[in-house]
Amino acid sequence: MIGQVLSEAFAVYRRLWRRSVVVAGLIFGVVALAQELAARSSSALAALVSVVLSLVGGLLVQGALVEVVRDLHEGRVPVSVNDYYTRTRGRLGTLLAASFMYGIGVFFGLVLLIVPGLIAIARWCLVVPLVMIEGHGWRAAFARSSELVRGRTGRVLVLVVVANVITGAVSIGIGSALGFIPGLVGAWIAGTVAGAIAAPFEAHVLTVLYYRLTEPERPILPEEPGHEPWKSIWHEDQP
Repeated sequence: MIGQVLSEAFAVYRRLWRRSVVVAGLIFGVVALAQELAARSSSALAALVSVVLSLVGGLLVQGALVEVVRDLHEGRVPVSVNDYYTRTRGRLGTLLAASFMYGIGVFFGLVLLIVPGLIAIARWCLVVPLVMIEGHGWRAAFARSSELVRGRTGRVLVLVVVANVITGAVSIGIGSALGFIPGLVGAWIAGTVAGAIAAPFEAHVLTVLYYRLTEPERPILPEEPGHEPWKSIWHEDQP
């Protein structure tokens, strides 16, 4: 089951890799520069700006990438990268509120008993796709995500962890490979390239998971002639 979702996410990544890398790269170029400048500065303001840009930039990338996959899934003609950013900016306030509440819930869940935090990671992982695709407010998105994941919490948690491990490993590998470039410029290039290449995969995994739970009989990618619809056991009710 987990392998099937990851496999389809890889297929989406391959199909959309150029657009996904551009969408992520333009934002991470700014974020990586802010992070490196903050790391080299003792200014609290620089650190704060870096954190804010990282949060906002990450949400812009996630939301825009959800919209990229949504267009593919719904058979729409792809639009410009700026149009994807524009769609996401319209939902940015909701995404920020959802991200803030998600972070608080997971943090206190992990600090208090660990298990509630892990459950929260799985149950609320679909908040961004739900805000972007279904247009929910953050409260409704949390409730809807929990409803979709309920009965599959363990498998979804493993899927989220695996996706994060893959993304982190790729990011570290790229950073190491580009480590020969010295100074600020080298660190900026490494951070930008790593974010542009690695970040889209995690976003695609969660978008694929959303569609597998809501439309299990409908393929994410346009089907080739004679191909059988993908049957997902994620649709089955679990105790």
